Amino acid sequence: MPSRGPQAPPRPIAPGDVVATYCPELGEWSAAQIISVHDRSQDADVLDLDWSGPEPHNVADLGPLSALRLTHHGRYEFAQSHREWVLPRSYKNLGAAPLLTTKGSGTWSTGWSVGLELHWRRRWEAGERDYTEEGPEFRQYEDGEELPPAAAAPEVRALSIYVMQSVDCARIASTFPNLTRLNIWGEMGRLVNASEFNRLQQLRRIDVHEMFGMTAHDLLDPAHLAEMEYISLDCVPAEYAYAMRRAWTPEASKGVYLSISKARTPEWVRENVDNPLRAWDGREGISNRTYKKALTAWKASTRPIREVLQADMSAAERREQLTSLGAAFAESFNEVAGPGHLLMTEERDELLEALHRLVTDAAAVAVDPEEAALTVMRAVNTHRDW
Repeated sequence: MPSRGPQAPPRPIAPGDVVATYCPELGEWSAAQIISVHDRSQDADVLDLDWSGPEPHNVADLGPLSALRLTHHGRYEFAQSHREWVLPRSYKNLGAAPLLTTKGSGTWSTGWSVGLELHWRRRWEAGERDYTEEGPEFRQYEDGEELPPAAAAPEVRALSIYVMQSVDCARIASTFPNLTRLNIWGEMGRLVNASEFNRLQQLRRIDVHEMFGMTAHDLLDPAHLAEMEYISLDCVPAEYAYAMRRAWTPEASKGVYLSISKARTPEWVRENVDNPLRAWDGREGISNRTYKKALTAWKASTRPIREVLQADMSAAERREQLTSLGAAFAESFNEVAGPGHLLMTEERDELLEALHRLVTDAAAVAVDPEEAALTVMRAVNTHRDW
């Protein structure tokens, strides 16, 4: 048998095991087979099965096993992907069966959500071609959009909020009392009344990125959130992160996946409020040395750009200076990237977007911000190697 030691999944799973869970979208139970388990990456390759029905008690209750092949939205492949090796608490292990395939998947997913692909395929085969995969129980709010009035919306089960500077958690808990999934993605944003999320007793998954204002007293309490299966915190207050780690690490054996990265001190928050490259700090593939070098290059090369945008000079003179400074910006980051091309596509896009935003925001009233940005960006793109 596979080792169940420290480098084994918190809930026992092994290649061949068949697992099952209730899928609300199907209104029935669904199942999957574990194809492989990987100690080093701590993931499991999971193959969804073409089956749904009443709660099974063993593999025999599923009948002959068949892999789910996707046919919707132009996809012709098995519903198979790598997932975290923590079997969620809402899943049961029915026992082992001969492997339906030995071929590994080339895709990775976060969270398990077995049954959803079968649900979407059945809708497609029924002729429903205009639906969205999120479904009517999903709500999404972008930056600048207001959350709805406090009137409850109990039908909403999944909520995503992007780039809001402040989010009142009490309002979310009151408006969407039956949430099972919650994603909050901020840019130095603030969570207010974060302890109110403990009222969301059906919550199974929460993702929080770059939000602050939480303390140890705001932690999600395992005693209140008995359905929780997946917690991902990235770039949050260190005090909150450490409290969450202490509270939830023991829950792994019950089927709770916990990921906490970039726990930030109050000093870091103060220093990075206006730092557009803060996401590079601690990012995989970017060393601390490269990050510091990039931050130094950003500060040194954008300061004169700001000064020219605010200076009293002719349009022709400003255009000439911005062209020169755009070239200097590009050369500075050519040195940061170096011969190893350390700045990849993601960093390039973030850097160009941050520079464009800086130029348009810093332009004086008498300066056309878009024309100024075009001048700078044209010079950057002419001289950059990244």
